[in-house]
Amino acid sequence: MKNVTTKIYIICTVVLLTGVIISLVTYFGFESANNIKRDKILSGSFNNIQDQIEREIERNLNSLYALRANYMSHGGFSRNEFQSYASYYTSKIKSIQALEWVPVIKQHQRDSFELATRKEGFENFQITTKVGDSLVRAETRAVYYPVYFIAPLEGNESAFGYDPGPAIEVRQAAIDRAIETQRAATSNVMSTIQRAEPHKAILVFVPIFKEGKKGAENVIGLIEGVYLMNRLIESALQEIDLNDTEVIIKSKDAEGELLFGEPNTQALTNSNSRSGELTMADSSWDLQMIYYGDLGLPIIKPIWILIVALAITFMIVKIVFDVLTDNRRTLQKHVKSLEQKNQDLERYAYVASHDLQEPLHSMQSLVNLLDLEYKDKFDEKGQQYMQYILASSNRMSSLITNLLKHSRIGFDEAIELVDCNVVLERVIQDLDQTIKKANAQIRIKKSLPTIKAYPSALHQLFQNLISNAIKFQSRDNQPEIEISSEFKNNQWQFMFKDNGIGIPKASQKQIFVIFKRLHNSSVFAGTGVGLANCKKIVDIHNGEIWVESEQNKGSTFFFTMNLNKL
Repeated sequence: MKNVTTKIYIICTVVLLTGVIISLVTYFGFESANNIKRDKILSGSFNNIQDQIEREIERNLNSLYALRANYMSHGGFSRNEFQSYASYYTSKIKSIQALEWVPVIKQHQRDSFELATRKEGFENFQITTKVGDSLVRAETRAVYYPVYFIAPLEGNESAFGYDPGPAIEVRQAAIDRAIETQRAATSNVMSTIQRAEPHKAILVFVPIFKEGKKGAENVIGLIEGVYLMNRLIESALQEIDLNDTEVIIKSKDAEGELLFGEPNTQALTNSNSRSGELTMADSSWDLQMIYYGDLGLPIIKPIWILIVALAITFMIVKIVFDVLTDNRRTLQKHVKSLEQKNQDLERYAYVASHDLQEPLHSMQSLVNLLDLEYKDKFDEKGQQYMQYILASSNRMSSLITNLLKHSRIGFDEAIELVDCNVVLERVIQDLDQTIKKANAQIRIKKSLPTIKAYPSALHQLFQNLISNAIKFQSRDNQPEIEISSEFKNNQWQFMFKDNGIGIPKASQKQIFVIFKRLHNSSVFAGTGVGLANCKKIVDIHNGEIWVESEQNKGSTFFFTMNLNKL
């Protein structure tokens, strides 16, 4: 029953592990499918936003490059020409706050530059800078980069002539990079003078050099674009449905200054967010998108599928366990019933064989008296019948005695440690006359083990096997018996090999059935109980017995003993 319980737990464990594996595979399958769909939807939405912003950035840069091309092709432009060209772009591109022409004015040119501008009708014109909240004439420095032409002028009047110089580092740094690299350069985020309320703006400068010449000394001026970040991004995204979508743009510096959108700690942790990069001239920014809406994924989440699958698995395991446990209980009942019936049968056999002895002995005594006192009064046939009666009663007595012995195997005896060498020695002593009469040779290949066993039952087992090996021999054949043992498959296995008459293959299982004989009693005496006793002895030791044999080539009897190995 212990083995049955172990098997039940093994089966339930296998069912549980299989169910868990299937549940996990199903879960990860749905999760993977959802992730692929989520990634496709979010990536598509993010790429659309990124593309729209990059197109808007490209349109703005192209307006600056177009103004530079106009300047280069016409050898410059007047204030009215600039106003005309620039207004074309500012009317079409709503994200532009202002397009400006910033000439390069050296210190020695300042006075004449200011005077010429005043003659144009700007009576109070001067290159200014900001001190506190007031615009004042710029201090003396080597080079000035004032805002000179502006489109649109309305709303940007305060920027006319304005050159903050080193006071606004981000503007000056962008101008220096543009001149040095001879390419467009973008400032970091800054505030512009045009608006009083706080806002974030960027400046883009495109340098113009003397024809065919490069270097800082040959720069004529710069086309400047002024862009409010919120207006730039909103203009880019005006045709995109941003319901349930948040767009965040940050600078790439260590502080990660927020350029557009609201501060959001979920931007990097939200599973429905995507991030990438935006580039404008020589600057780049981090672009992040968070989506809060429904992605159209299955209503049933993979985690619920996993929970349901595991619940079903545990239910199945419970059902299997209950069914197997019920079967085990039923089996236990049947086993107990069979054990009880077997015990009843053995008691019956014992009682029957014991009670039969008395009338049988009486009958034998009466037959013996009849033979003794009236033998001479019987004719030859009567005397022959009398001999048949005597032989049959003796045989019946032998059968009853052997049946009684068979029923008592294992009873009234305790298991103990038994040295098999000692048992074999005593068996050989008991069979001394039989061994000498048959001139039998018994060889023990190596020392036998000490095992837990029923001592007298083990003695009877050895004795029966050796007696059979001596008895079942061809005429005038000298019996040779070889006895050995080995520890195999976690138990002791014994071998009794002889050189006798052998056993036909078809009869090798029948020989262990009680009263089953392969030979007539006139050829080999016996009752057919010896090997049945051997099987019962091996059975009560939780072992197995079998034979390997060929006719006229001897037999090898194998049996195992498994009452807790030492």
